[in-house]
Amino acid sequence: MLHFKMKAKQRGFTLLEMMIAISLLAVLLSFGIPNFRDFVRNARMAAAANDLLADMNFARSEAIKRRVPVTLCKLNADGDDCDDDDGAPFRRWIVFVDDADPRADSANDGDGEVDTDEVILRGTEVPESIEVGANGLLSVFLPSGFPDADVANPLTELVFCDERGNEVSVGGVSAARGLRISATGRTTISRDKDFIENELGGCPP
Repeated sequence: MLHFKMKAKQRGFTLLEMMIAISLLAVLLSFGIPNFRDFVRNARMAAAANDLLADMNFARSEAIKRRVPVTLCKLNADGDDCDDDDGAPFRRWIVFVDDADPRADSANDGDGEVDTDEVILRGTEVPESIEVGANGLLSVFLPSGFPDADVANPLTELVFCDERGNEVSVGGVSAARGLRISATGRTTISRDKDFIENELGGCPP
C-alpha cells in the first residue's frame, strides 16, 4: 500500500503541456529578443552621440574659461593631429587649446592645427556599427563661446546612424541621432526623423 501511494505522487508534464509551454516561450521570445536588440542598439547610439555632445560643450566652456580659442576636430589615423581628409570616417576626435603661445598674440591662434598646443581631451572612439556623417572637420570655439565661422571646413552638423538608418524606432522617434551646433555655439541633439532627413541631409551613404 505504501508503495502505491509513493507512485501516485510522482507526476510529470504530459506531452501536450510541454508543447503548450514551448509555444508560449516562443511567443514571448519573439517579442522580447527584437526589443532587447533595439534596446542595446539605442543605448550604443545614445552613448556615442552624447559623448560628442558633452565634448562639444566642454570645448566651448574651456574657450570661455581660458579666454583663448579651443578646438574640437576629427582626429587623423595617426592619432596626433586634426584630419584634413573629409572623406575618411569620423570616428575619433580631440579637444585642444588652439593657442600656439598663450604669452603672445600669435597668428596661429585658432588655426585648427595641433602644433605646440595642449590637448586637453581625447574623445571615445565611435563603434564600428555606427556611421557618422559630418559636414566639416573641426569646430573652433572663440573666447566668446561662439564658433569661428571663418575656419576652413567648419563642423556644424553630424548624423549618427546604424544599420537601421533614419527609421522610426521605439517611442516613435528616429533610430538615428542628429547634432547641430548653432551660431551661438550651443550643440543640440535631435531624434526627429524629418529634421534629420531634411535639415541635416539624412544618414551617410
